[in-house]
Amino acid sequence: MSTLSPSYTIDSTNKIPLTHSAQLRQMLLSDELEFLMEAHNGLSARIVREAGFRGIWASGLSISAQFGVRDNNEVSWTQVVDMLEFMVDASNLPILLDGDTGYGNFNNMRRLVRKLEQRGVAGVCIEDKQFPKTNSFINGERQPLADIEEFVGKIKAGKDTQTDSNFSIVARVEALIAGWGWMKHYAVRKLIGSLALMRY
Repeated sequence: MSTLSPSYTIDSTNKIPLTHSAQLRQMLLSDELEFLMEAHNGLSARIVREAGFRGIWASGLSISAQFGVRDNNEVSWTQVVDMLEFMVDASNLPILLDGDTGYGNFNNMRRLVRKLEQRGVAGVCIEDKQFPKTNSFINGERQPLADIEEFVGKIKAGKDTQTDSNFSIVARVEALIAGWGWMKHYAVRKLIGSLALMRY
């Protein structure tokens, strides 16, 4: 693979530009240490590109903050998707969205993935907390997690919906950061992994 610019990578076999989702997948599977820089609107996304980064982490906290609201799903998913379109256009970089809990149940997850693909977003990361989410750092309190079957169901719904095989859905386990400790963290990770393997 040869990189012509931070946003334009060519598949040396087929001599065609890689999609944003293929570029992100390449970074996620790379043997090298890769970095995504946070951005939350068109201007910050352009700065990320100008600084030479190859991809963007669209932070839910930062997107909420730039709208002037709490990191508590007070910004609707449609407002987030609209902002992402500006970010894609301004940067032409692969973007991984911090998708919180998927903005609802498995049906919301299906619609989210469909709209993200339409806007050229490369992937989404969802966490195993309840909707509406609460920022994990608030008061250091133990926060409730979503049922594991429900969480895996959202992942499955997203994977079944995507039309681009390179679109990435990243599962983030919040047990440790949400105050449940290491044992719960590893138990949840193991069970999510087992259920996901059984279904794919």
